[in-house]
Amino acid sequence: MHHRVNTLAALFLLVGCSGGEPPAQPSDDTPGREDPIEAYRPSAAEEADVLAAVQALFDALGSGDEELLRSVVDPSVVMHFSETRDGVTTFGSATLDGLATRITSSEVPLIERMWSPVVVVNGALATVWTPYDFYSGTNFSHCGVDAANLMRTDGGWRIVALSWTRMQPPACDTHPDGPPA
Repeated sequence: MHHRVNTLAALFLLVGCSGGEPPAQPSDDTPGREDPIEAYRPSAAEEADVLAAVQALFDALGSGDEELLRSVVDPSVVMHFSETRDGVTTFGSATLDGLATRITSSEVPLIERMWSPVVVVNGALATVWTPYDFYSGTNFSHCGVDAANLMRTDGGWRIVALSWTRMQPPACDTHPDGPPA
């Protein structure tokens, strides 16, 4: 089920952002149906480059490094989140300046870890869909899914849009390696 949800979400992001139509695909009842986003899977090297930009964002959170943050996040970034707590879901947004202030003023590392990312690329557009968990120092804070859109520039991949869910277990999973060391 998660694979199908991830595949559909990534396809939605690709179609919504590219303005194009998805590749033709057989109906759901066709035996041996192919993954509809397979045509957008990047090479291993390109996937590593895209993921390196997202990981650099996480590294900036953990180290409080505003310069690193701004090196991989476009100044015009759009950031939105949904948070579900006690059965109530709220929505919010964030700015790059607000995030920079948060990471540079935090007295503890802000540790965000991803796993099992799905990466798709079409030309200069990449999308990363990945579960994550988040710790404030050694205290577990929340978990959810990150959806990042990146654009390839002369300087490399830059995050131009970032959306995430913020939930408490057991509504979402924590990293398979357990708490950070």
